[in-house]
Amino acid sequence: MPGSFDLRIWSQKYVIPNRDNISVFHTKVRSRMADKTITDVNELSPKEKKRVEKIIEQAYNNIKKREMLIIQRSIGTHTKQGIKFRIYLPKDFPQLGFMAHRNFFDCASDKEVEVTTINIPDFPKQMVLVDPKTNITFVLGSDYYGELKMSLLRMAMNIAREKNNSLGLHAGSKVYWVKNTKKKMIKRGVLIFGLSGTGKTTITTINHGLKYPERIRIRQDDINIMDKKTFCAGTERNFYIKTDNVLEQRSLLPAATSKTTIIENVPVKYGGYAFDDIEFCPNGRAIVSRYAIPHTDAKVDLDKVDIIFFNTRRFDIPIVGRLISPEQAATFFMLGESTQTSAGTEDKSQIGKPMRVVGFDPFIIKPLYKNGQRFYEILKKNPHVKVYVVNTGKVGGIDKGTDIKPDDTAKSILEIIRGGVEWKYDPTIGYDIPTKIPGLDLKKFDPYEKYPKDEYKKIMKNLRKDRMKYMEQFPELTFVKFTK
Repeated sequence: MPGSFDLRIWSQKYVIPNRDNISVFHTKVRSRMADKTITDVNELSPKEKKRVEKIIEQAYNNIKKREMLIIQRSIGTHTKQGIKFRIYLPKDFPQLGFMAHRNFFDCASDKEVEVTTINIPDFPKQMVLVDPKTNITFVLGSDYYGELKMSLLRMAMNIAREKNNSLGLHAGSKVYWVKNTKKKMIKRGVLIFGLSGTGKTTITTINHGLKYPERIRIRQDDINIMDKKTFCAGTERNFYIKTDNVLEQRSLLPAATSKTTIIENVPVKYGGYAFDDIEFCPNGRAIVSRYAIPHTDAKVDLDKVDIIFFNTRRFDIPIVGRLISPEQAATFFMLGESTQTSAGTEDKSQIGKPMRVVGFDPFIIKPLYKNGQRFYEILKKNPHVKVYVVNTGKVGGIDKGTDIKPDDTAKSILEIIRGGVEWKYDPTIGYDIPTKIPGLDLKKFDPYEKYPKDEYKKIMKNLRKDRMKYMEQFPELTFVKFTK
């Protein structure tokens, strides 16, 4: 089993030349193959199962004839939640092994392997085949690292739910030490949910300009495993960030060009990196060392969750909202509302369209309702946890709406954590909305200023009906009263 040094040396022939000698790779497949993923091969019809079994047999025959790399690492370091995995990869694609090795943790040699991925990037068919009974995934016909990474984390989240009485979450995590409105220092553990491309990493890594003793510490950027006491085990050693707006993020730009960074699908121009060239690829990525990002340390676990933010891009809700009960919060978790981004599709015509993904997580293995039910149970047992909706899109429509800028979001979030936001219940929207956020002109983000009152009521009424219809597919949920 090769180490990081060997994998980097073998990967050199695939590196796009650049002035800093950073590992830059370009792939043929540049986003996840969501429409070609079977998340549980055991649920297929007999006819489909036979077809898939034939493809798996072809895959095994393929790797029997080739020299293969074996990568063994650990998802997380926690005693109970850490999961050892193994990747089988043709030796022709060492860069994928290099990226996986860099992004995950060392593992004990005597620990049993729980998760396996067989990745054949040059396989003639493009498919992702997931078998949660054996914990084996076949990633076929894709050389995109994001697909390989999530094949491992998808299975780890399923093991957490089915075997470890926990819940895998597609969320960033961080800790705040700030002064509240009474100038008293408080500590708050925070989870930030959101589909890829909706600003989750931006919110996770932002420091708000805090000065000691006020500070933050970033724990994770992508996947956490939460137990019933809200302890969250981290999963990744480093961060796998989206790079399209990294030029605007002071904390991430130096990290994205660090010597230890691995860049994926960003063009190199005049020796430098055109991070904002989304015509080349709207889903540019980078594996960034956590130590290259300010406000990190060696700790990847979050001791306790106090605040949850559901990140969404919408055009018809205020900049932030406060959910009023565990039942409502768990329902919004199941709705997972946002709009499609380039991280989830290469079809540009789909980008910006409304979508719903349970738990803001496209990697949940069915049955999906189990995640919502467990999320509800955790909130019910931990009433100190408060849940908020954060809109990172526009207010007032797709074309004429007012953009919510990252600074606006950052101010809102910091004031929520400090306890400085004043709220009122809005019966039209159905949860608490802000009446005052220090340092922010809320009139710009008030949907009642953007729409005629009767029209806005109609929009919200139709949205509620649509939500109710969507939730009817989960009759097993005990907390959803309006669907019964």
